[in-house]
Amino acid sequence: MRKKTAGPNNPMRMPLAGIILSLVLVFTLSSCGGESEPVAPSFSADLQQQLRQIVEDSMVEQDIPGVIVGIWIPAQGEWVAAFGEADIETCRAMTTADRMRIASNTKTFVATLVLQLADEGRLSLHDPLEKYIQGVPYGNEITLRNLLNMTSGIFSFSEDEDFLAAFTSDPLMELTPEEELEIALNHPPNFAPGEDWEYSDTNYEILGMIVEQVTGNAIEDGMRERIIEPLGLTSTSFPTTPDMPPGHARGYMLSADGELEDYTMSSPSVPWAGGAMISDLEDLRVWVKALATGELLSDEMHGEQLDWVEMPGQEKVDGKYGLGIMSLAGFQGHNGAIQGYNSIMLYLPEADATIVVMGNKSTNFSNETALIFSQLVDLLFPGRSSNPSS
Repeated sequence: MRKKTAGPNNPMRMPLAGIILSLVLVFTLSSCGGESEPVAPSFSADLQQQLRQIVEDSMVEQDIPGVIVGIWIPAQGEWVAAFGEADIETCRAMTTADRMRIASNTKTFVATLVLQLADEGRLSLHDPLEKYIQGVPYGNEITLRNLLNMTSGIFSFSEDEDFLAAFTSDPLMELTPEEELEIALNHPPNFAPGEDWEYSDTNYEILGMIVEQVTGNAIEDGMRERIIEPLGLTSTSFPTTPDMPPGHARGYMLSADGELEDYTMSSPSVPWAGGAMISDLEDLRVWVKALATGELLSDEMHGEQLDWVEMPGQEKVDGKYGLGIMSLAGFQGHNGAIQGYNSIMLYLPEADATIVVMGNKSTNFSNETALIFSQLVDLLFPGRSSNPSS
């Protein structure tokens, strides 16, 4: 294992604060990895070299064993490449087909399920939480919309220090959504519903429970029938066990003693509706465009989906959050971090452009791939990440 100075180990919330402008530290990348050749290269050789340099430098700076990048811009070209190692013990090279846990990107799928049910009249975005789950402070005022756009004020169970310590020491621990809600309710609300914005994993555990209550089916069944199969996402799944499917990259997190530790195996019951899913680069390419264009929703519900609220601290990148979708510098999609894996998927409607970055090193809410994404955007769309109006 490679040594590295110990860093923060935080809950699995989506990395938002400083998502584009965070500082990084410089470390050494293992020498046994390599880069696979890009698939269907259509950017100029010079541009490809610049893209490659961004990824390689960031991997060194952040000590990421392996990274996969996909960029699709119809007016300019496309570039898909894998770098480094999928397994630092065997030195197996990362491939563009390797699957990873996609963490909070799962929320985009869950929100779409909720919006589909709203389209069908089986629930309403105005429904109070109390209609489905009792005993939550402000339960008669918190609406499904508040849960979806992170304005409910409910404390995120993943911020609880005792939970975090337990999950870090035992990633195979089991928790039910009800137990996670109980953890959250041991803390007072962050604010009254609708009065502020704060990311909370608890919101999506609750939404998962509501989806199952309304449909009478397990959430993984609804995910498969309503999203995965209709879009032909052949490498995407909502797991019910810690096992990873064949063809996956191993995931790593910095341990307390400063070593990269294997966190490939973790219980999906903990992130559940807030972050349990597994996917690959190609499926995320398909999914994020379908998400941002509202392919699986009515026009009316897609409009609701893109009803943005401001994300505090993200003014420089025009950061906004909709109903299970975020917007950064005009790019729409999401990102995710869970111990071992980090990813970001974003789509720019005005250019029909998609950028997906996946990496196999993460804490529970670090932003390794977001930092790579921001540098790629600076190169491909100069000025956008630091000045969205340009």
